[in-house]
Amino acid sequence: MGLFDAFFGKKKDNLLAHTNNLSMEEMARIQDSLSDKMDAEVYNNKFNQACRLVPKGNYAEALAIFEDVKAHTEVIETKGTCDNQIGVCYFFLEDYEKAIAYYTSSIDNGFEKGMADDNIWEAYEILYNKTKDKSYIEKYKQQFPQGNSIKKAIKILG
Repeated sequence: MGLFDAFFGKKKDNLLAHTNNLSMEEMARIQDSLSDKMDAEVYNNKFNQACRLVPKGNYAEALAIFEDVKAHTEVIETKGTCDNQIGVCYFFLEDYEKAIAYYTSSIDNGFEKGMADDNIWEAYEILYNKTKDKSYIEKYKQQFPQGNSIKKAIKILG
């Protein structure tokens, strides 16, 4: 879900961390281990503090911090990264519609489109699996006609 892009840098040095196969405990352990490898000011900035709250399940507190960081920055990429992280929080709160809205906004604000595509597909797929409503898959297909999961979408749609 991209919890580490703020730590590693989304575009800087072409580093990106995709966390799909990590447990929350593994993410927290990795985040904690970064304190020795990063400048203290960067490690302890508000955004990174919020990122460390997500694996601990402190979504409401993380949401408030991400919203505050977003509101107080003029840097479009920071707004996009905040939108993605807000989407992550809503995803874990099982508010998939809000998660999708924030993931979509993250793309508009410069967040890495491929990762947002994966996040959006994951949310749509959960909504489809819960309801069997194919309109969720149609929405993904319309939003990402060449998306990372388009083959899965087409297979579901038949």
